[in-house]
Amino acid sequence: MARKAKVTTRQIAAACGISQSTVSLILSGREDTRFKQETIDKVIKTASDMGYVYKKREKKAVSSLKKTVLIMCPSLSTEYYTTLVRSITKSAFTRGLYTMTTYTMRDRKTEETFLKTALDSGFYGVIYTYAPQAVDMINQLRKKMHFVLINDFNESLRVPLIELDSKKSGRMIGEHLISLGHRHIAYMTTPLDPLELPRRRRLEGLKEAFTRAHLDPDQVEVVSLSQQQWDHYLMGNRYYDAGVQLVTSYMKKPDHPATAFVGTNDQISFGIMDALQKMGWSIPGDYSVCGFDNTLAASFERISLTSIDHSIEDKGNAAIRMLMNSHASTGDKEDRKAALLRLEYEPELMVRHSTGPCST
Repeated sequence: MARKAKVTTRQIAAACGISQSTVSLILSGREDTRFKQETIDKVIKTASDMGYVYKKREKKAVSSLKKTVLIMCPSLSTEYYTTLVRSITKSAFTRGLYTMTTYTMRDRKTEETFLKTALDSGFYGVIYTYAPQAVDMINQLRKKMHFVLINDFNESLRVPLIELDSKKSGRMIGEHLISLGHRHIAYMTTPLDPLELPRRRRLEGLKEAFTRAHLDPDQVEVVSLSQQQWDHYLMGNRYYDAGVQLVTSYMKKPDHPATAFVGTNDQISFGIMDALQKMGWSIPGDYSVCGFDNTLAASFERISLTSIDHSIEDKGNAAIRMLMNSHASTGDKEDRKAALLRLEYEPELMVRHSTGPCST
């Protein structure tokens, strides 16, 4: 006995005197379509009378992302972060892992949203490249997820750490400038937010160098942007532009005793150098300039910026290794009580042509 042929949407459309696409949309039950109720009723009745059976398509299962590492990054507005993210990604790929980079703009609520997504989606782990804002949430999730932090030590966080000793870095810059005869330094920085530990600790290190040399630590002058000023800048060259504004405003003051400028990162220092030279000052003849991070451009001959090297690429590789070790050391993440690992690379002072003997 021959099987009865299946009724098609084309046949229903012909019986109703409408298009096949209209029939398909109505029978699929989609809520984003708009048809007259009489048309909908007619299609459903005709399909039923003709014995049509609609088979609902099964949705494909969403990947669990169990081999993907979520990289928390504030932005890619400096070479430091682009280099670090590239290093993490390259290291992950060679070990059969993938990465997904998020840009949080250092906003706590944005961080929390991404952390919830990471937990729900089963990410392999989370690597923070800066000081987290969602500290409480990380502490709540650390037994359910694997974390690695690349930043200064934060006693409030109980996660594996690749430590940046920004205080030591600041002290090294301070000692270098003092050895050249500088006795008044201007530390130029973006807002000194309490949660931005590296910025504050670099300042602490500069002041400590003065104290150790029996000099007045108040001779390290802080020149910073307000949060409102900082929010005014667009992404892209915002750190460079901040350096230009900071030193330009400083030099316009009737009293500006600093003989050396220290930018809180290389990008700010580049802005400082360009602005000083446009004003007719020489570097290091009139003023010395230092930075932090030792980005590639700092080594360019026409820039030649004295800076602190933080082993950026090595830290990216180590972050992936540490994350994998965290997985290997525990089977039950809910009952994890393993010791927390802290890894620190020694900062290195890269002396170049932007620093020289004090001219006064």
